[in-house]
Amino acid sequence: MPARRVLTSWMSPWQYKDLNNGNPLDAWVAYSDQLFPKRFQQITSDDEVQPDIIEILTWNDFCESHYIRDLPSQDETAKDYVELGDMGAYVWGQNHAPWRIIAKYYISWWKTGKAPEITMDQVVFWHRIHPKATICTGGSSTGIRNNEFPEDAVFAWALVKDAATISMSVGSNKYWTFKADSSGPSMGFVPFPAYVSGDGVTPEVSIVRNGKVVAIAESSVAISSDCAWQNFNPVVNLVGDGE
Repeated sequence: MPARRVLTSWMSPWQYKDLNNGNPLDAWVAYSDQLFPKRFQQITSDDEVQPDIIEILTWNDFCESHYIRDLPSQDETAKDYVELGDMGAYVWGQNHAPWRIIAKYYISWWKTGKAPEITMDQVVFWHRIHPKATICTGGSSTGIRNNEFPEDAVFAWALVKDAATISMSVGSNKYWTFKADSSGPSMGFVPFPAYVSGDGVTPEVSIVRNGKVVAIAESSVAISSDCAWQNFNPVVNLVGDGE
């Protein structure tokens, strides 16, 4: 009897790289706006091929912006210090850790064959930190390949234990909403405002239930047109309960 083939599925939350070294192969971005949740939806869908192994690319690849570990220390004496060089221009301050909440939910589903019970209110939201047409003072010595692909928007993925409205605001685009409930994840977005100043605008996301705000958070990094690096790496934030 022939051996059974093992199917491995690779996935990553984001893809962006800019080593600013004059080589166009080292300066690119892939369309990744909703890549992580959409890919996980595929592997838990009965309509798709079910893999035997999932490999998340990767835990700590800072170069291509698809890390999901906590950011390393910038203290050279710390055990988790990492020398990033020019990569640090688009990594430092760009937390991706809340994406692990999305991974945890879908990995449990994939392993057990059923959607996990939702016991907490959690909204993971992410965005890039300047509009894609912004000309920054550094980086992108050859131009970022595929830079027209990403949407100028803030994206949110919600898990809530009871029915709620997720409200999203950024600059003049205020109170864009979408519904969520305990049946499973929901997604929404709010576009960047048409004009973003050098002072910047800070996205804010809240969970509203029965007319009351039960959780609210601002992004850890503002969106600004004043930028030192042509940065297509997102920052990821969390509203609600932790992991």
